[in-house]
Amino acid sequence: MDLSVEGKTERIPPGSHICQLYSKVTEIPAVTARLLRVGLTLSEKCLFVAAPAQVKELREEMRKLQVDVEEYIASGQLVLYEEREMFLAGGKRFDPYFLLSSHQTFIAQALREGWQAVRISIDMTWLAKDIATPEQVLKYEAASDAVFTFQNAPIIALMHYDHSKLLPSLVVEILKLHPISVVGKYIKRNPYYLNSEQYMLKILRINKEKGNAPQAT
Repeated sequence: MDLSVEGKTERIPPGSHICQLYSKVTEIPAVTARLLRVGLTLSEKCLFVAAPAQVKELREEMRKLQVDVEEYIASGQLVLYEEREMFLAGGKRFDPYFLLSSHQTFIAQALREGWQAVRISIDMTWLAKDIATPEQVLKYEAASDAVFTFQNAPIIALMHYDHSKLLPSLVVEILKLHPISVVGKYIKRNPYYLNSEQYMLKILRINKEKGNAPQAT
């Protein structure tokens, strides 16, 4: 499929792992609504996870696109969550592998129900607020890239981050783990993308170099 943002279009193949860096949460619904609308027409199960205000705005945005939100929810094809506990280990702890496992469970369930694939969209800033370290976020993103992209999983994932609430160094690292990024009004392929294998090799190399560095006396 194609995803258009302000007239700019990129091809989004299955297994795609996309990030949106936003400055206002109101930037989330428009991009997500277009992504999910196409998925719904292709018989794909769709999931959106965010704070209640963003879920409400997504509903309104999808209605503007002439999507019968209530009908899709009733059929089980569209799932909207505005509570984050079920995506946290024990309902309160951010665990990158628990979150990834929830995506895999969602895929398996969707396929059992007869849907062709899945699309998920999560406001990660809201989900990880006050409970996730930068290292945990990066572990989640690297693991997701490995599982989704390299296994050609039947999923398109769109993750949203408020860049004003992230350390600049973390923004850079997050971008490295996403081949396609939405920044402001623009969508583009990321020239700095490192696939998860390359990324982990880079981390190992840096750690090895640190370990071999002469100690100060």
